[in-house]
Amino acid sequence: RNVRPTSLWLHRCAGMDSRLLPLLAAVVALCAGQKLPSLKIDRVFTAGVSAGAAAAIQFDVAFSGVVSGAGVIAGPPYYCAQANVDIALSSCTKDPALIVLADLYAEVDYAFITGHSIDNPGNLKSHRYWIFSGVDDSVVKQGVVDKTHEFYLHYLDSSQITYVNNVAAEHAWITNNYGNTCSYLGGPYINNCDINAAEQMLQFLFNRTLNAPAKTLSSNYTRFDQDQYTPPTILPPAISLGDSGYVYVPAACRSQTCTLLVAFHGCNQDTESVGLSFVENTQLLQIADTNNVVVLFPQARKSPEVPYNPQGCFDWWGYTGLDYATQYGFQAATFANMVRAIRGKF
Repeated sequence: RNVRPTSLWLHRCAGMDSRLLPLLAAVVALCAGQKLPSLKIDRVFTAGVSAGAAAAIQFDVAFSGVVSGAGVIAGPPYYCAQANVDIALSSCTKDPALIVLADLYAEVDYAFITGHSIDNPGNLKSHRYWIFSGVDDSVVKQGVVDKTHEFYLHYLDSSQITYVNNVAAEHAWITNNYGNTCSYLGGPYINNCDINAAEQMLQFLFNRTLNAPAKTLSSNYTRFDQDQYTPPTILPPAISLGDSGYVYVPAACRSQTCTLLVAFHGCNQDTESVGLSFVENTQLLQIADTNNVVVLFPQARKSPEVPYNPQGCFDWWGYTGLDYATQYGFQAATFANMVRAIRGKF
């Protein structure tokens, strides 16, 4: 970030061989980091699985004036953990009877009215949600996701939510062409259950008929440096984010107005654990390509010390600080900067 502007470097090198100037400009650009493209974006949605679903919900609620809805696979309700890892590993995964939604509604009201740390929750009444919970999910019990469904019903009409809860699936992102068997629990946490969750999700969120998924992609996903978007003085490892994130821009979106989907991977789906499987094998790219959807893939990283995040989860229990579920959270602020950059407002 502290690299001098290219023009200044070139000015100071005015006496050098002019044939070297293009090379110098390229080196300076490389050192400055790979940035996200600036595009024409109309709406923003989030999606995720497990801890990524929690992150998708947190961003949806905290930035409800920007986001228009979320796709949720095996995710607990907003602020379920209440900055307590013990609650995260009990109430929010295994024992949904301990989740008191009235307390979570009160936390939302407090964050907006007193703390001014989230957007007006009244915005949620116009959002749309596609929610999935596998009957056989042994990691985030279906009763927990029932509470997520109920949480959102507090803010909007039931017609704006689809809840798929009748599939005998384990804890995973769900596809119809890739992954382990539907009942399997384990990496890369993508299971083939003969359901294209990506397509069903976006079909409902966008509230329109989608074009069929692409058989051949019109573009390639690209990497970008996440340190370009973290809050000042904060480097990605300090908040358990990876050095690189990824973005897919369909060819049409380079000139046309498109929709942005921010897709959050789950625990143990970071690149160290499964490579680029979450980017490549969730079927998001194929449905995005033919429906003018830009897909942003932020990346968490494993952190064995401080902050303690040994499974590479996005922060949904407060390992980066008490404000993790609000606009003041370090990760949330980073994602917001990424969204602003893609919209040409950063």
